[in-house]
Amino acid sequence: MVHYQLKVSFSVLFTTILGLFILPGCNQISVITDNSQTISSPLLVQAKAPPNVPKVKSPISKNLFNWRNVNIQGMGYVTGLITSPIAPYDVYVRTDVGGIYRFNRGNNSWIPLMDMFDTNFAIGGVGVESLALDPTKPNRIYVAIKSKNSDFKDKDNKIKSTYAGEVMVSENKGTSWKSTGLGKHNIYVGPNEAYRAETGERLAVDPHQSGLVYFTSRRHGLWRKQGNTDWVRVTGGLPEPSSLPGYKNPDGTDNKDLPGFTFVAFDERTGDSKKATQIIYLGIHGSGIWRSSDGGKSWTNMGGSDNPLRGVVANDGTLYVGFGTLGDDGKGKKATGSIRKYQNNSWSNITPDGDRIYPAVTVQRKLNGGCASVKVCKKQNQAYTVMAIADKFVYRSTNGGKSWQKQTMFMGAYDPNHPQDKVNTSAPGYYQSYASTGAASIMIDPGNPKQVWWTNGMGVARTDDVTTATPTYKWLMNNLEELDSNMVRVPPKSKAHGGADLLSAVQDKIGFRHISRNQVPTKSISPSNVPINPAFKWANPDWKVYPQPYPHVSGATGMDYAYKNPDYVAFVGFNQWQGYWGIHGISSDNGKTWKAFESVPTENLWKSDKSAQEKVMATGGQIAMSPTNPKNLVWSPTWGTWTHYTKDGGKTWQLSRNIDPKPKPEPFDPQNNDHNHYDALPKSWSNTINPWLSSYILAADRQDPKGETFYYLNNSTFYYSNDGGANWRESAAKLPGWLIRPTIVPNPTQQGDVWVSFARNPEEVTGNKLYRSVDGGKTFMIVPSVESCEYMTFGKGISEKNPYIYMFGRVGNATKDAIYKSENMGKSWIQISDPNVLLFPGMVNMEGDMRSPNLVYVALTGRGIMVGEK
Repeated sequence: MVHYQLKVSFSVLFTTILGLFILPGCNQISVITDNSQTISSPLLVQAKAPPNVPKVKSPISKNLFNWRNVNIQGMGYVTGLITSPIAPYDVYVRTDVGGIYRFNRGNNSWIPLMDMFDTNFAIGGVGVESLALDPTKPNRIYVAIKSKNSDFKDKDNKIKSTYAGEVMVSENKGTSWKSTGLGKHNIYVGPNEAYRAETGERLAVDPHQSGLVYFTSRRHGLWRKQGNTDWVRVTGGLPEPSSLPGYKNPDGTDNKDLPGFTFVAFDERTGDSKKATQIIYLGIHGSGIWRSSDGGKSWTNMGGSDNPLRGVVANDGTLYVGFGTLGDDGKGKKATGSIRKYQNNSWSNITPDGDRIYPAVTVQRKLNGGCASVKVCKKQNQAYTVMAIADKFVYRSTNGGKSWQKQTMFMGAYDPNHPQDKVNTSAPGYYQSYASTGAASIMIDPGNPKQVWWTNGMGVARTDDVTTATPTYKWLMNNLEELDSNMVRVPPKSKAHGGADLLSAVQDKIGFRHISRNQVPTKSISPSNVPINPAFKWANPDWKVYPQPYPHVSGATGMDYAYKNPDYVAFVGFNQWQGYWGIHGISSDNGKTWKAFESVPTENLWKSDKSAQEKVMATGGQIAMSPTNPKNLVWSPTWGTWTHYTKDGGKTWQLSRNIDPKPKPEPFDPQNNDHNHYDALPKSWSNTINPWLSSYILAADRQDPKGETFYYLNNSTFYYSNDGGANWRESAAKLPGWLIRPTIVPNPTQQGDVWVSFARNPEEVTGNKLYRSVDGGKTFMIVPSVESCEYMTFGKGISEKNPYIYMFGRVGNATKDAIYKSENMGKSWIQISDPNVLLFPGMVNMEGDMRSPNLVYVALTGRGIMVGEK
């Protein structure tokens, strides 16, 4: 996910949220987990990939669909970058929610390497805390991730899983994976927390002793593993992690944003094939740089500065370190930092550009067994090429940091909000000027010292000649799809009459109108006339509304369209930077242009201390649109107000009422907001957890001829409205509760036919049944042919009255989730994905196409949007 430095301190990140709620093909890629279960995934490629990249089709069954990514090419934080020191110098990147990728130099595309992990293996998306290669065995790679640790039964006898940091190893460049056993030690990892893009690498392999691996953790110190032995904690005089500043939050809870132990680096000169490297450097944020001269047995503090982030050792033994502390986004604390080097037993401050945070520093590695200088190697102490980054700047030194060349990066397409910025012709049209900011890592290619790789919150770029006066960096994003998607919508307007393949609601860029699933969108959804957040007037001094294109990193949490008039679409969401401020929009041209609602649901609610009332406005959540009257919408926000409805397209909003409320509280407290809303439609538990978490608890019936039937879910209670969302009645059925991702799916061909799926919470092992109502939600039955269902949707079928159903879950005696298709309304199922090939990590939503049979989309956390077709 894209989260730049200016806001990282208060962002509540999506995969983190999932971890908080412990509640009352083909080239096959395999993974071997602790219980030796084998899982597989294809090397996915995008449509219209370079000609020498084969499109993947599983040979296992004639019924299987072809699966690939919708072509978007952007978003998601690429937090780390490493390369093998041995030809062919394989390049790998790690991401905060989307696994790791390896670069295919033959066709300039990326190969995803962790699609074999299921949604619950790593809690939502597969975030990677660190990445390491074995310098002597280039096929061997290590990743540090959060994964399932052990199972237990809760008080309700439900089987649940615990999660902890695990280091996985692959012996074949990511084709298969095996746990190394760190998980049983309950080490905390935070691949999507603060400092994820500024620290590292936390994993490192001794350059001379294959299989000798170190891991520096945020909260549990330094760990080491030798070959097949168990992981052991390394102490030897190192400080206790609990003694570090900020180990606990002010309220006494664990600080999960703690950088802790940040990197480990080796002086290669001090080891050989018979002896492990003796000099090892360790960064500890809040304590400084520590050094071992005896292979990690004992450690001494070296001084320098207290807050190391990333470090690298040059071939002459010089240690280069980036130091710094993140700021807190306008609250008074500025990000600070420096670059220093340790040479000849002393520190030198070589900071290139003042007091700012420098997330990464790199040096040119040796060439053909020689030194690391681009100059002629005449002596060991010669100058090295050193490079560093800070936000949108790249720095290069050819004299060991005595002087620096500074380059301002211009990585965006033309942005009307910043017309003075240079245009990067390699950028997709939706890359705005801020695509130049938030740099995370930089690396000089060991196979070609003129090539330099650079990453940030949009992706990966490279220059092929860094020695020029102004190097040109070009995006390399083919098949790197780390977008954090929330929802896919396919309004059934024909392509012949101007319909789009799909619309998407996503984090970071609000969403897209994808004219073609094979083409990169030229722009993202950008509503006009969204009022600015007055609390951030200091950041927007001359604005009353946000300009075009929408200038901030923001997310759409819900989207819907008028089924009978699919030119009309609406979305709701929030500004990810400016205080969870609500954003919203409605389109009358199938998503080409968007305009904010004229007003939003607003109430005067009592503060928690009851000292006064304050105006509260809707933000995030879900929205549903009448199939026949696009002015009739229902908005159930995440935060702010209770559910409201409008019948004038958002000019005015009224509170939705519960026809059969519980009795009025006695004694009645007029300063209690819940008491004042006792007869309102209750807030949906799963929908109000956090704006980052989309819970699909609201939908419109697609075939009600009046267009006034809506459906709603609060925990285990289902509600229905037959008057446009004004009044709601409670269903007699009791459905599963305390689940964060239920999905209401009305049958688009039949009035009153509504289905509800309940995805497992991340820690839960056992899935849930699929439920169906044929009387508009009054009663429900379990679909007997389905063992468990995570998500489901409808798509065009054999006839107008017989749609296909697509379902992700299990049928019969299946032991792994797969996507199935039913051609007879759930009586029987055809498996269309192979769980031994692809497990759709981080799935959150499905949407079928009602215009074309055998076409379905899957929204994923950190892996963009996948499409299956046949």
